[in-house]
Amino acid sequence: MGDEPWLGVGVRDALGLVVGPDQEAEPLCAMVGLALRRNPRRAHLPVSLVLGKLVPVEPDRVRAVADRLARRVRDRLDSSSSASSSPVVVGYAENATGLCHLVADALDADYVVHTTRRTVAGAAVLATFDEVHSHAPHHFLVPDDPGRWTPDRPLVLVDDELSTGRTVAATVRSLHHRLPRHRYVVATLADLRDQDDTEIPRVARELGVCIDVVALTRATLTSPAAVLERAARELADGPDAVARPSGGRRHGDVTSVRLRLGDAAESARHGLDRAGRALVDRAVPSAATALCEALPPEPGRVLVLGCEELHYLPVRLGEALAARGLDVRVGATSRSPVVARDLPGYPVRSGLGFAAHDTATGAAAERFVYNLGAPGAGFYDTVVLIIDSAADTASLRDADGLLARLSTVAGRTLVAVAPCREPRPVRAAHPDAAGAPVRRGPEFGSFAPDEVGWLLSDVSQHPLETPTAAREAALGRGAIHYSDSLPEERPPSPDYAELVERTLERTAAATAAAVGLLADRLLARHDGAPVLVSLARAGTPVGALVRRWARTVRGVVLPHYAISVVRGRGLDRAALEALTAAHDPASLAFVDGWTGSGGILREVSADLVRHALRTDRALDPTVAVLADPAHVTPLHGTREDLLVPHACLNATVSGLVSRTVARADLIAPGAYHGAKFYAELSGTDRTARFLDAVSAWFPGDPTAPGEGPVGDERGVRYLAAFARSFGLDGEQRVRAGCGETLRALLRRDPAAVYLAPDAGGELDPVRQLCVERDVPVRTLPGRLAGIPSPYRCLAVLRPPTSRRTHRASAPGPR
Repeated sequence: MGDEPWLGVGVRDALGLVVGPDQEAEPLCAMVGLALRRNPRRAHLPVSLVLGKLVPVEPDRVRAVADRLARRVRDRLDSSSSASSSPVVVGYAENATGLCHLVADALDADYVVHTTRRTVAGAAVLATFDEVHSHAPHHFLVPDDPGRWTPDRPLVLVDDELSTGRTVAATVRSLHHRLPRHRYVVATLADLRDQDDTEIPRVARELGVCIDVVALTRATLTSPAAVLERAARELADGPDAVARPSGGRRHGDVTSVRLRLGDAAESARHGLDRAGRALVDRAVPSAATALCEALPPEPGRVLVLGCEELHYLPVRLGEALAARGLDVRVGATSRSPVVARDLPGYPVRSGLGFAAHDTATGAAAERFVYNLGAPGAGFYDTVVLIIDSAADTASLRDADGLLARLSTVAGRTLVAVAPCREPRPVRAAHPDAAGAPVRRGPEFGSFAPDEVGWLLSDVSQHPLETPTAAREAALGRGAIHYSDSLPEERPPSPDYAELVERTLERTAAATAAAVGLLADRLLARHDGAPVLVSLARAGTPVGALVRRWARTVRGVVLPHYAISVVRGRGLDRAALEALTAAHDPASLAFVDGWTGSGGILREVSADLVRHALRTDRALDPTVAVLADPAHVTPLHGTREDLLVPHACLNATVSGLVSRTVARADLIAPGAYHGAKFYAELSGTDRTARFLDAVSAWFPGDPTAPGEGPVGDERGVRYLAAFARSFGLDGEQRVRAGCGETLRALLRRDPAAVYLAPDAGGELDPVRQLCVERDVPVRTLPGRLAGIPSPYRCLAVLRPPTSRRTHRASAPGPR
């Protein structure tokens, strides 16, 4: 870069960053500056000078840079066999939401959608992935119509800058499992990857696809090993020009106007096709007229300010106002805690912090707007704040809210509220092969439509959740069966969620190996063509993984269904009859997650034998499981007491589907057992993350093994000895193994948890739940009555008469 003036020199020198030479026609210094940020994962932040987000710019400048990027994309597509297919454009929240839409306009793309960090009730999640270095890392993709993403259409991924390629690699890997295609194009304003970066080429090789990267500017940006320590010193020594709420008096006037967009959507959060983009084109002129009528005759210098992900509509309205002769800049609020410094050569000269006012959950409480000038000395006479109706809340107008902050830097603020398009209503369940109604995502659950068909009745409208204390008391006195109600589903505490993520990273490889062994055993047993039938819900992620293995490693596409089993009542007979009518009964392969004592497997096997005798239809009574520490089935992936990562959470790792219920007053005769779809938990859904993390470890061509030994029921014998040794009235109160221990901690009221002395760090989720639930931890005997323990942990439930009554207020899992 030399000594040329650049809004990144100060941070480059302070942190010891190495900036390579420009490799494209557009110089880095014209596109990107560098700022400090308060983030333990990344010390610096590339700040776009042309995007109209943190640094306000003229709206036509934003349009021009998007057009230039689109030309790069078109040139790359025209050089390939995909040129005849209109692309699907996907943008990343929050910086690239407007950019991706403008690129789609220039390409006349068939479909455009951007990721979101907002939880939207009723929206079906197609995929989730993490931007690991971001302040708000979780992305959700919630398009209404992924059916337009046909394999012949190239997928264009748009972001403002590319630092490592990890987010892009995670996106391609996640989407390719659901909606595979041959060609991907990554379009970015600035490609700042190190020359040694291998993330994107690696995923291209893994999937056998083409991934091109196009950028307007390209230069390497390399950090020294001690960059975080340098940043900490710099942050401690330097001033921060971000002003926080002080409860002071407002200085500017605030007025409001409602925008009418007709049938147009305010953003591409749920996707827009060509017709949807045309509706936006028609809505913008009248919306701009409404703004002009609400503004004074001489508004002065105007800032059209978007709100986080809502960026495209503000740019369009800024263009329209500029075309009418106003002096306009566009910008947007942000979640990023950037360090502002009023110093020459620094890109973020001022900042205002304010309380969040949208509907997002799990996000930082404070949000920011930058480069508007210091309080009392702002750069703009009028701020036109564009928000959607979901963000038009009381917090917006509080003393620490955005309007109070804007009034300190602008003479007047006009709040323009656009209607927020809701996700399209889910469609009814559709029939599969034999006409039986089967529910599929995204209408029911967050699994991709091809990954599983749920043979369940939707009872989402019924309030079935019962607090733990009340539910335990009712179960204890025999007033209800456990399938009559549901435990409360709550997001995990931050500490627990972090431990679960670490556990997934530690155990994904071992889980993948067990999936492969189990899948190959099922393929061999059923002559390469099993129909997977998972037991909802612990078995469903296992069935989905087995299906992925069969497809990606063996090239076989298997049907996969999920049905209910209720302890003491057996399999859902209506679902079982529908499956045997649709498929060869001998091809049905029943799959569960793990064995505890083996009780459910024995019950399912007995039920299948009875059904075969009653209908004279051959059924394989052997249930397959991923982990079989009880040593009861030959169809297993491992006999180790594996902590299967999806045991650590409830619905949020099982497709957002509840446990099943079988209440006669809810389920009509002949109908399937019921379950709820917790769409409102989509913001914390980790189903796709779990499946993708495990699938990433699938090998190319492993050797298919034979079946395992039948098993010596070691777990049953050990648990009987445990009950005798500890004076328990039988084994009914014992929940054995990692999976069952976690389930007990998440949903029941354990008196104690027993951990093996050599239990490693991957059992930290068990330890954390014990802390949060105030459950004592004791040592699990390694041998009892001469029987070695096959388990690494187990939980002992309280006897019915001593179950505690204060659990409704217990901490976690929150």
